[in-house]
Amino acid sequence: MNFSDGRGRRLNPRREHTPTVFVDGSCKNNGRDGAKAGYGVYWGPQNPLNVSERVSGRQTNQTAELKAAHKAIEQAKSQNMDKLIIETDSKFVIKGMTQWIGNWKQNGWKTASGRDVVNRSDFEKIDQASQGMDIQWKYVPGHRGIRGNEEADRLATEGSRK
Repeated sequence: MNFSDGRGRRLNPRREHTPTVFVDGSCKNNGRDGAKAGYGVYWGPQNPLNVSERVSGRQTNQTAELKAAHKAIEQAKSQNMDKLIIETDSKFVIKGMTQWIGNWKQNGWKTASGRDVVNRSDFEKIDQASQGMDIQWKYVPGHRGIRGNEEADRLATEGSRK
């Protein structure tokens, strides 16, 4: 059976849906003594996969952002997803996973300036978890009223208070 859009172009009636998840990190007193970081993963309203957790280990906003992305990928894999759109307001995470990680690996996990990659273990975990998955990293501006991002931010803030 052929489906067309009325202009002669064929449509795929079984177009695959790629799940979208919003991730965010939060850190109260980021970079100072007493910092408390949390992360949020938001799949949708009342979704049982939504997560609000406190970060273990290094308490920074960047660590929290990375932990959120890793958690989302692990959850997707546990649900047998092989495609995923991750929406985040962290350009650091997006650039790290799409632009920088290849060079870091080639350079023995050194930055362009020759310093150690600070969040190396988190990037390695995300890279490992991403194997066999088609992941699209999408930037979404934070604090602009985009529901998924606002909900992930709320979950991350709650996580930092645990």
